[in-house]
Amino acid sequence: MFQLSADVRDLGRTYSTALSMVGDIRASLRALQPLLEARIADRAETYAALRARAVTTYEERRARLSAAADAAFADPVIQPLVAAREIARAVGADTAIVDEAPATLGHLRTFLHSAWTRQYSSIRGGVLGWGMPAAVGFSLGLDRAPVVNVVGDGAAMYSPQALWSAAHERLPVTFVVINNAEYNILKRFMRGQAHYASARANRYIAMDLVDPRIDFPALAASMGVPARRVNRAADIAPAVEAGIRSGVPNLVEIVVSPT
Repeated sequence: MFQLSADVRDLGRTYSTALSMVGDIRASLRALQPLLEARIADRAETYAALRARAVTTYEERRARLSAAADAAFADPVIQPLVAAREIARAVGADTAIVDEAPATLGHLRTFLHSAWTRQYSSIRGGVLGWGMPAAVGFSLGLDRAPVVNVVGDGAAMYSPQALWSAAHERLPVTFVVINNAEYNILKRFMRGQAHYASARANRYIAMDLVDPRIDFPALAASMGVPARRVNRAADIAPAVEAGIRSGVPNLVEIVVSPT
């Protein structure tokens, strides 16, 4: 592995490397690209075949997930897969998305299809509470353009003050809260680690957001952000579309089943 970073503190910090260098990313890539193109010129057909295979695999996976979403569309409680498909349908290819909703994240990435390299932003993990304030920053950085922030209910509780910031700045951010009433990502992590007593006993202390259940529309209203709660799959896309069209900060809470 070779590493290039604009920050000397990043060098070799997470993974050991054969070579780590400090440099301007854009300028370095511009210098390296023609060298790389020359090195791989004789592999063009191989790469084209790999790209075609990747496209086919992606389309097949997307079709399977879409069929599964169709089958679950009328379920009494919204499935995360269905929520992801409907959000992607509503957002389309031209609106920026900041994603911090582990319950739907993997599915949403599959359903999105855009040539805009800036449309989708997320993180690898290890942090909760990044998404809502990041969405505020994204809108400011994109000349106050509309942004959709898809965020889990647990992550939303780390930085709900971002709602006030969006209202104060009058930013067109649509906060879509995926509410399964639990810290599902933490439960899943524990289930993957056999040594956790919580996983063995199936008892997760302080990881269920109930008693009382959080009222996200009321929380949003207290900070000057109009909101609505969605309990039916058919209402997801219209609610998100209306939020984007409104041109003002707004919140859509989607109640989903635990995963």
